[in-house]
Amino acid sequence: MGAIERPAAALGVLTGLNILNYLDRYVASAVLPLLLAGLSLTDAQGGALQSVFIIVYAVVSPLVGSLGDRRARLPIAALGVVLWSAATFGSGVAPTFGWFLLARALIGVGEASYAVVTPSLLADLYPPARRGRALAVFYAAIPVGAAFSYKLGGWVGAHYGWRAAFYLVGAPGLLLGLALLLLREPARGRYDRNTDPPPPNLRAALKALAARRSYLFNTAAQTIFTFSMGGLAHWMTTYFVRTRNMTLADASSAFGTTLVLSGFVGTIVGGQVGDRLAARWQGAHFTFAGWSLLASIPFTLMAILSPRPAIFWPAMFMTLFLLFVGTGPLNAAMANVLPPGLRGRGFAIYTVAIHLLGDALSPALIGLASDRVGLRLPVLGAGLLLAAAGVVLLCGRRALVHDLQQVAA
Repeated sequence: MGAIERPAAALGVLTGLNILNYLDRYVASAVLPLLLAGLSLTDAQGGALQSVFIIVYAVVSPLVGSLGDRRARLPIAALGVVLWSAATFGSGVAPTFGWFLLARALIGVGEASYAVVTPSLLADLYPPARRGRALAVFYAAIPVGAAFSYKLGGWVGAHYGWRAAFYLVGAPGLLLGLALLLLREPARGRYDRNTDPPPPNLRAALKALAARRSYLFNTAAQTIFTFSMGGLAHWMTTYFVRTRNMTLADASSAFGTTLVLSGFVGTIVGGQVGDRLAARWQGAHFTFAGWSLLASIPFTLMAILSPRPAIFWPAMFMTLFLLFVGTGPLNAAMANVLPPGLRGRGFAIYTVAIHLLGDALSPALIGLASDRVGLRLPVLGAGLLLAAAGVVLLCGRRALVHDLQQVAA
């Protein structure tokens, strides 16, 4: 029996590679102060490094999503892991800003090839009632991978230089990506009633997605969320170095520890609570995530404005906990309203929206603003914007109930 037929084993492999995904994605942010100095870059150019990655990631996603709705998904994911790992390793030898941008673009191609097809795989491994918990475990890789990136990348960068950090985190994926080829592809739509053939073209797919209004609300809210979180993730280490007068090693270690604890606990708790609430109330995934985002605002104010570590670190923990609580519920809500033949393109188009309109813009915009007014105000503005995402989700509760009822019928 292939490991993919045992959901827990397959989930473990996919989650482990997703940790590596985010480890490689954020290592540039972890060593950003050293990178800016080493390549003589402005803050605007530093922000562009993340924006180029995101733009390529978003452009490639629909192509991968369409392919994943029709072909075996595991070989696509394996190729993506090997490609992004090679490009991460290659970032360490980039001699100029232009070569580094090229490496970041290739990382975007590789990570899109993995991230777009994996939610569809997980939806075929778990029934709807358990998808929130499974997706929460998978997406717990976001804070874990990002935190390891800050801690490991920051430490290696401070002791051995920023190039060594890219060598260290890029090398493992060149081998680990091949582990996906040992797994067996699950039957598409095995837990779904809707077995209609996939839409024949992009226009038909877009029409089918637009008919599910909760998909539109979900995508809009997560676009706002990604705009804020992407910008903050790219600049937080630099913010602590400049505003809190911390060393790079201390800033990356403290922020990484806070991120991994709050993000992991928040994501896992959110998946468990969200599924249990959804078993009683159909719109609970949106309600739970929406109110969690709104509840984060007071803690965000304390985390950014308070000068005292005894206040801003616990506040930062609570903010991140509340932000990550909605990860599993929102992705489960999306998977549950999309038929099997549309999930690949549904997640791909959602990925395009959240990144092209989200974190493709925010790192560069924060960098531009920082060149003029410093980092504190742009960081605060990005944090407070998360309230808008919560409002969008609360407004979309009825649409989610309607779409789930349509699926059940």
